[in-house]
Amino acid sequence: MRLYDAEDFHPYPRANISLEIVRLLVGDRRTCRFTKPLPDLPLELWLEIFQWSTYVYGATTIGGMDPFILQRSPRDIMGANTPIVSMRTKCALVLVCRSWRRIAIQILYQHIVIRSPSRAALILQVLRDSYSDKSNYGYWTRHIEVFTHARGSSDIRFLQTLFRIFQYCPRLRMLSATWRVVIPREFLTAVSTLYGQTLQGLNWDEQKHSLEKTHASLDFLASYRSLRILDLRNFVGDSILDREGLSTATLPSLNHIILSTRGYNIAVATSLDLPALHTLTIQSLIGTDKNNLIALLLARHGASLTTVHLPSPSSGSPETEPSQLRSPSQHIPPSLFLTPNVCPNLDTISFGSNSPPYTYEPTSLEPHAHPSLRRIALLSVRADALYPSKGPNETQTHLRSFTRRAYPQLEMVRTAGFLVDADSDTLTRDVFIWWTQRFERDGVDLQDGEGVVWMYGDDVEENVKPPKSLVVL
Repeated sequence: MRLYDAEDFHPYPRANISLEIVRLLVGDRRTCRFTKPLPDLPLELWLEIFQWSTYVYGATTIGGMDPFILQRSPRDIMGANTPIVSMRTKCALVLVCRSWRRIAIQILYQHIVIRSPSRAALILQVLRDSYSDKSNYGYWTRHIEVFTHARGSSDIRFLQTLFRIFQYCPRLRMLSATWRVVIPREFLTAVSTLYGQTLQGLNWDEQKHSLEKTHASLDFLASYRSLRILDLRNFVGDSILDREGLSTATLPSLNHIILSTRGYNIAVATSLDLPALHTLTIQSLIGTDKNNLIALLLARHGASLTTVHLPSPSSGSPETEPSQLRSPSQHIPPSLFLTPNVCPNLDTISFGSNSPPYTYEPTSLEPHAHPSLRRIALLSVRADALYPSKGPNETQTHLRSFTRRAYPQLEMVRTAGFLVDADSDTLTRDVFIWWTQRFERDGVDLQDGEGVVWMYGDDVEENVKPPKSLVVL
């Protein structure tokens, strides 16, 4: 029996509708044969369907995937959307009919990726033409990504083309940029002047190409007064950022900041005045140790934090790397955030299953590990680490420490990314149910990555014998 937790809702969770669905609805243009007339639906409903069919995480936000967003087992033979499949579907939708084109055109230009000067020139031409004929495609653009690895990206004319594209996108909300050259101050000033009052998300990446210093400063960051999310994982900044006693700058609306253990971005975040901050993400990079700087950051902002995400360590290259297991010493210790009075309002935390376990000694003054923690997500969980007979290990030590005695407000523990229904081990379901029953006795829900609480039904429980590998300790 599977019990779903509908507490967390995401508008477009890992959509599986692809170009094949569009062909089933409208027919294949190559054969000009239509399966059946289109249903007479309101345009608003068609827009909702199109958004589901083309959704790719990251197209509308720069934040990492929330571990509490429900994931689905890969049962659909068509698979999840990829950027290429999503773009093919968008291009197909705008060619169906005029009414669909009016709806789909806003999805097609919602997310623009600029990978080279030649592509930038083509995008600028399209936006300029659409502005001239009153179509104004740039009006629908919400997220622009800029990459500068192609030949000619260091030319000043490329920056001029970029700025002209920005001018045709007045409602831009997310800007992601990866730079391999030092950007002139004049360009930074022009962009901050254009978007300073409206931009809500900024990802400024200057480290992938080993820049030692740039012209980006605290004043540049503070000029974006409406920022809600700021990604500084690869921020370098100007030379003043490596000095002691940085001047204070304020971002009044920022509620989520993303940092890494490389460079001076933690020191920059510490110097910022962030009155609305409630979510912190810190990416640990292999070979770096900034626990002392993290402690200073928490001394400044810890009281306002309600959510902390600590992804598994990465070397900084492929996106698939963080899912790999790392030694405990490479993780940021969760104890930095769970220590009494450091983050007194903390409600949610996620960290790697191989991170150093947090052990505490209850005292009369501090009887609990954390008095307000309500949700815990354990990342990079593996089925073989759950077998009680194969312990002890870090994963099991973490699970055994998640009790109501230590965390009196605890309601949910989720193995984010670990899907019981998708695991090939035939005993995984029984092992997970063993842990579920253990948590159930303490009044806590143990959920897998789908948000499922796995339990035996009443008719099954009488006939099921625990596998020999399950030794109750």
